[in-house]
Amino acid sequence: ISGGNQTECATIPTQTLTATATAPIDATVTWWDSASGGTQVINTTLSAVGSVTYYAESIYTVAGCKSATRTPVTLTINETPAAPTSGGDIDECAQTPIQTLTATATAPTGFNLRWYTDSTGTILVPNPTLSVVGTVTYYAESFDSVTGCTSQTRTPVVLTIRDLPTAPISGG
Repeated sequence: ISGGNQTECATIPTQTLTATATAPIDATVTWWDSASGGTQVINTTLSAVGSVTYYAESIYTVAGCKSATRTPVTLTINETPAAPTSGGDIDECAQTPIQTLTATATAPTGFNLRWYTDSTGTILVPNPTLSVVGTVTYYAESFDSVTGCTSQTRTPVVLTIRDLPTAPISGG
């Protein structure tokens, strides 16, 4: 019985996944690199980005009989994208009418970008803008829309609109 396929996003340092299977009572599991024939495998792990399938075979300890088929177990470690590159913080004096500042960042090639209100939270920001006097920080994250893997860190971008000083008072 398969311990289940495993799919994870890579971490730093990269984790190690191990294929598992349970044999019937009085049997043991041997591992192979193919569904039939092939080479017996001793180390059923994966510790790099990629995918591998190992095949479990049951062998009765006393009689030596083997299972008619082998059970596949697939291990996959998906690439984790790097954090996005900031388009730069923006700091401006207010205009009349007030302007709108928009945070920008670039995800690595092949990945997508999304914005959050903080470096670790879950509140998505569909439009990272500022159009009032004040300061706000948005956090950009790279993600893979196919695997769901996200960058391990988020890139902050600070938007600031400074209030205009009042006009000087005439001395007369």
